[in-house]
Amino acid sequence: MGVVHRAHDPVMGRDVAIKTVLLPHGLPPTKKEEFHERFLREARAAGRLAHSSIVTVYDFNDGAAGGSPFIAMEYVDGPTLHDLIRDRASLGPSWALTVGEALADALQTAHDAGIVHRDLKPANILVRKADGVAKISDFGVARVNHSDLTGVGTTYGSPAYMAPECLRGARADARSDLFALAVILYEVLCGHRPFGGHDFASTCAAILSEPPSPIGRTSAPAGSRRMREPARTRSRRWWERRPRRDAAIALSTRSSAATARPPAVTATP
Repeated sequence: MGVVHRAHDPVMGRDVAIKTVLLPHGLPPTKKEEFHERFLREARAAGRLAHSSIVTVYDFNDGAAGGSPFIAMEYVDGPTLHDLIRDRASLGPSWALTVGEALADALQTAHDAGIVHRDLKPANILVRKADGVAKISDFGVARVNHSDLTGVGTTYGSPAYMAPECLRGARADARSDLFALAVILYEVLCGHRPFGGHDFASTCAAILSEPPSPIGRTSAPAGSRRMREPARTRSRRWWERRPRRDAAIALSTRSSAATARPPAVTATP
């Protein structure tokens, strides 16, 4: 239940994003504590990471000394990837290749630090209007090694982008984030997700049991037809045995001679 405000830092001369927590009245104390801990976890997780494709955290106040807790972070002037896909922006395989490589490298940085995002989806990826750079945000349900609030059997994330093992209640790991990234890149290229479903139950059923739509049978650009579908079984995810950056390159096309360009962004954040 975070609320994000745009603010200006007069000392540094830059705009920043201020995230606060707005909880509804009458919320049980246990739920308040859960949301507060999730907020702290986001600040601690994102604050440990430094990568050009991860939103930078500048400052944090947990509210212990009075006042409202907040996170001061980098302001990204642009829409979410969800907005671009919804508005059918001209993204193209070349841009998907560039962004996929950057996001995979960002995830590698997080995973090397012992952090699993667990809720990677287009709505949590911001795209800067000026140059098309994509940045991962919202580590609110991230799992940090040795400090996780949840265990096996607890499901966090957005079902449409969750790996099958997570839908079954297994503990998320780095490969779960990579499954989500594969679904996102598929959606960027095709305009729709590889697994259907119009509600929670049908979406989960599709991910668990139905084959994904082959790239070659969709409306994806011809140059992206060699992308492989997300592997449903964790141990069979072909990219887990190779560097994440190389895996992202393999997800898209090497045959396109077009130069990667930022998408035409007209939406506002």
